[in-house]
Amino acid sequence: MTEQKIIYEPHPVAPERKAELRAQGFKILDARFRPAPSLREDGPTVGEWVAAGYLAANYPPEGYASCSSAEEIAEAVVAQGADTCGDGKLSIAEIRDALTAKDIEFDPKAKKADLLALLEQAGG
Repeated sequence: MTEQKIIYEPHPVAPERKAELRAQGFKILDARFRPAPSLREDGPTVGEWVAAGYLAANYPPEGYASCSSAEEIAEAVVAQGADTCGDGKLSIAEIRDALTAKDIEFDPKAKKADLLALLEQAGG
């Protein structure tokens, strides 16, 4: 038994188009059931990404799965001093992400200075 090729077409499909696709051996499914594209696994590590001149805060590249751990990414963001705020400093979200990656507990209502002090104490 041969496996039937699948084609995803927006429904309703015109009878002429349906006949054409079936003549070519296709099984027709509604385009809304098309599987989501999977992320590529062959992307760079965060170290390679930064070495290529990109911001660690923008890792992983669009369409790629991360090849680095959350802790490696957080450390790269802190080490690079990624300027996502435009003021040369880390955002509160970036500091919280770095603390979380290092398994450091913190008060979600803590001030930015207190969070940054925690991060610096942890060597990050």
